Order: sequence, then structure tokens, then C-alpha cells
Amino acid sequence: MEKNPLSRKLAVILHADVVGSTTLVQRDETIAHERMQTAFHQFAGAIAAYGGVAHELRGDALVAEFERASDAVAASLAFQAQNAALNITLVDDIRPELRIGISLGEVVVADGTITGAGVVLAQRLEQLAEPGGVVVQGSISETVPTRMPFDFKSLGEQVLKGFDQPVRAFTASLRQGEALPEAEAVKKPPTSQPGSPRTTDIPSIAVLPFANMSNDPEQEYFADGIAEDIITALSHIKQWFVIARNSSFAYKGRHVDIREIASELGVRYVLEGSVRKGGNKLRITGQLIDAESGAHLWADRYDGDLEDVFALQDRITESVVGAIEPSLRLAEIERSKRKPPTDIGAYDLFLQALPHLYAIRPEPNEQALKLLHQAIELDPNYALALAYLAWGYEERVTRAWGAYGNDDAGAAVTLARRAIAADRDDAVVLVFAGFTLVMIARDYNQGLEAIYRARELNPNIAFVSFLVGAALNICGNPAEGLSCIEEAIRVSPGDPGAFFFFTAAAMSHLMCGRPTEACELAMKSARMYPDWDTTYRILAPALVQLNRIEEARAAVAKLVDLSPGVTVSRLRKLWPIRDQDTLNMMLDGLGKAGLPD
Repeated sequence: MEKNPLSRKLAVILHADVVGSTTLVQRDETIAHERMQTAFHQFAGAIAAYGGVAHELRGDALVAEFERASDAVAASLAFQAQNAALNITLVDDIRPELRIGISLGEVVVADGTITGAGVVLAQRLEQLAEPGGVVVQGSISETVPTRMPFDFKSLGEQVLKGFDQPVRAFTASLRQGEALPEAEAVKKPPTSQPGSPRTTDIPSIAVLPFANMSNDPEQEYFADGIAEDIITALSHIKQWFVIARNSSFAYKGRHVDIREIASELGVRYVLEGSVRKGGNKLRITGQLIDAESGAHLWADRYDGDLEDVFALQDRITESVVGAIEPSLRLAEIERSKRKPPTDIGAYDLFLQALPHLYAIRPEPNEQALKLLHQAIELDPNYALALAYLAWGYEERVTRAWGAYGNDDAGAAVTLARRAIAADRDDAVVLVFAGFTLVMIARDYNQGLEAIYRARELNPNIAFVSFLVGAALNICGNPAEGLSCIEEAIRVSPGDPGAFFFFTAAAMSHLMCGRPTEACELAMKSARMYPDWDTTYRILAPALVQLNRIEEARAAVAKLVDLSPGVTVSRLRKLWPIRDQDTLNMMLDGLGKAGLPD
């Protein structure tokens, strides 16, 4: 077969390599290879977004080609920021870091491979970079327009293997306080996506995770908290459809076309931004994009002290509302504002606790309780911290994870009542506190009153709708509960935490006498997240009713593995299902599936 002819051209070449790949593989070969491939896949996405072509992977290295030097630098810095954010979330030490080199030179393209002096030079420059860094040839730094938000720091003339003359080298970084230029993919005209969800007729918006521009990567949680608070503020405005936090945060660390995000989530507008926190100073930037046209409707920067964080959030919310719906009355904006804690350190501790609490496992739960206790010591009337702390105790008590204090059940109830007293107008506070009163105090009346009030205040928050539905199941109204849970699924399409929703929906169906639907939804939940014990409390009885006894026994075995010591009699004490016939039906199914009495 005749080979394709050689093609020579001048191009911007990018070479990337994983630092210490052999060491990573020695720690765990399977995990290391998976994570390196994930990193390269994400990098290829960033390269494509900025108009480049990822030609090939060479073991633990990647080679790409660009027409413009500025695009190569932007793609490299975008990926390094994404990869650093992803590595922070890993609990082990298998964290692939890349070095990147960028050169301008002649290359030879043939049969899908790219070779030549330009490739070799990019590889040599990459070896000068720090882990997570980018080094470019002098001609690259000179080619990039000065208006671009990049800083280039000279490394002097470098003697590189295979090159007769020294090469001027520079490190590349994002200029302080600046944002990366828009990816080329964002500027392209939208294409019709068959089967993509339609945007709603009312104003619809997704708030993407804000980029952490601080020098300290551990401040990632703070940037997430800012975005989450803006989501909550916007969702209070009932005339809007606001995508839930978990769905929009699924794009964290990914370089995706804004139009693609809007199409997948079914929204008209997208808000993105960044947070820089240094000492007591804070800078928040934001930009609002009309996903249909790609136009920037609004962009601004807010500087202030850390104590001003809530005022800055309110100003961003007001600006977004004003840009989208000028006729919206100011009173609606005012209703979106939360009562901030009196001590800013309490807010910081609250944000740190959230990921531990949502893990739904004993050890992270204990860490969350410690952080939340510290938060309310600083601000005893911080309603959100009180409500989440009550829910944290509810997690421990209903799963018998072991005592945290002298009276965990009593603490949960006291905290829930304190939260309601502290703020009767915050839907999130009310739903977590009300749910705790239902589950621990079995105070169905006050618990239902709180969750109905939460639903009335804000039907746009997915987790609120889910907890309302879950509480209604427990209180004996599974039909209405299912309606609320299905609303949660609608508000938060593709939610990474949707396993909560599907298990609760399965419980509704089982209580309504539909074991087939219950089984399907519980299995769907287990596929999404196999380590939530509640799923198997529902799945096993459903399988028993379908006479799938062996599968039911496997579900019970998984339940026992997740909750050692769980028995039918123990669940009878811990599970506050109000209707005794329903409780007996579910416990009878668990017993038939092999759960010890």
C-alpha cells in the first residue's frame, strides 16, 4: 500500500509528559494508568477547544499542533488549572502531574504522526518545566499578543540536547487577577443537537463552578462555596428556573463549550467566574453568557475584604438579575438574600464541612460534625450550620454508626429546633431541620410544617424537593412524596447525587405497591453509588415481592457489609416509618431476604 506523502510545515508544537509516571505505576498500576489516560483525555478536550489538534499519545506523553501560539498557551494553562483542581480531590498519592513545553518550528506530518525539529524542541523545553508548569520558546512569548493575559518569566538561554545553539526559554502563567481567553469552540456558531433538551420559556440559568485563582489550592472549597451561594440566591426567585448545584458542578475541571453545557442542561444563560482569596482580601469576577448567541451580557469584578463576601455575592446576584430580566422588581432580589453569619470564620468552617457530610459515611461524618460545631461556637445563631449539624447527627443515629457525643439523638433535635428559630425564611434550613425532626424526634407535625414551608419558599432547589419527598414517604404520603422527588430529578438533570433521588423514588413506589418500579429505580441508584445502605433497605423487599429471592439475599448481604450489626429488630427501632403496616411490609421483606432478626 502506498504511504501518504510527507508534509512539511511551520507550526506551534506542544509536548506534554507525565512527571514520575514509573513511580505512579509502581504504587498502583491500574489506577495510575486510568488517571493518566483521564488527564490526557481532558487535555485533548482543552486542546480541541482552543483550536489545536492532538496528534498522538506516546506512552506517557502527548503531542499537539496549533496554528496560533496564544491558543497553545491558553489550552496548556486551562488544562493545568483543571488538573490541579482534580488532583486536590484525590485522597491517595497517585496524582498525575504534567509538564508542558511549547515551541515554534518545522515539523513533518505523515501517516498520522508528527516529527521534526519542532517536536524535539518542545520535548526539551517541557523537561525544563516544573510539575504542573509550562515552558515556552522565546519566539512563542514574542508571538503572543501583549493583550493576552499571560506572564512570561525568562529562564535565560538554555543549552538543550540535540541543538547547537542555546535556546531562550520562558515559563508561562496566567496574569494575576485575569481570566483565560475564551476558547475558540465557544465562538463558533451553535449547531443543532438532535434530541437535546429545550430551554425553558422562563429565564433559565446554570452557574458553573467558580475557578480558584488563589495561590493556595486548598481554597478550592471556598470558590465552590461562593458559586453554591449564588445558585441558592438565584433559586429563590420563583420566576426563574435554576439548575441545581450538583448538575452544574458536574462540569468542574472540564473544558466544555458553553453552548454544549447549555444544551445538555436545557438553559438559556450560563454564569461563570473566579475567586481569588489572599489573606483577608477577596476578588470575585463573573460573566454572564447568553448561550444561544454566545454574547456576553454582563461581566464585572468585585474587590473587598473577606467580611464583605455576602455583600459581594448579593451584588453579583443583583447584576445577573438585572442583565437577564430588567423588569424584575428589586423586592424579588431582596428576598434572595440570606442572613449571613456574624463571624466569617463560621462560614469558612461550614463550607469545609459540606463535602464530608455528603459522603454519607461514618468517618467523614465525624469530621463534618467537628467543623460544624466549631462554626456554631463562633456564631451560635448561624442557621445553616445548625441545620446541617442536625442532619449530620441524623445520619449517625439512623445508621447506628456509633455515638459522637453523650446524646446524639437529643443533640439532633435540639439543633433542628434552634435552626428553625434562627431563620424561618430559609428553605434549606427548614428542610434539613424538618427532616431531622421527622427522622429523630418523630415529630411528624412540626417536621411536616417545616418541610412544607421550605417547599413553599423555594421549589427550585433539588435537594430541598428530594428531602421533602423523602420526609413525606416516612410520614405516610408516598404519592405526594414521589411528585416532589420527580421534581428534584427535573430541576437537576444528570445530578451526580441523583442516587439519593432514585432511592427515595424507589421507596415511594414500593410503598404504593409497585415493586417492579421500585426495583428498577433502586438498582439504578446502586449502579450510580453502590455504598449507600438505604438503597438496599428498599431493594431487598422489592426483590422479595417479585420472588427474586437470591438477588434479594445479595442485596441484604451488601446492606450488612455497609452497616455491620444491622438487624430487623434494630431497624424497627431506628426507621421512623409512620404507617406500621408499611414498616412491617418492608421489615418482613428484609427478613425473608436473610436479614437477621
